[in-house]
Amino acid sequence: MGNDDTPPFNAVVLDVGGQHFKLSRSLIERHQDTMLAMLVSDRWNDDPSKPIFIDRDGYIFAHVLNYLRYGSIELPTNLPK
Repeated sequence: MGNDDTPPFNAVVLDVGGQHFKLSRSLIERHQDTMLAMLVSDRWNDDPSKPIFIDRDGYIFAHVLNYLRYGSIELPTNLPK
């Protein structure tokens, strides 16, 4: 495990619209054909100790992660279109 600034080896930190998400590499490995998997790969991410910046809405991205985790989601009625 790393210090407070460095994620553990098997974790990835994403900075999505200012919100930080820490997720396991195993979650990403289950979805290898996604842009998210490409972003965290060694080919695109040369410093795994730093969060990967994604210029999107963190609130909405949380729902994307839940979809990847559980295979389905229920979107809140107040989600912007």
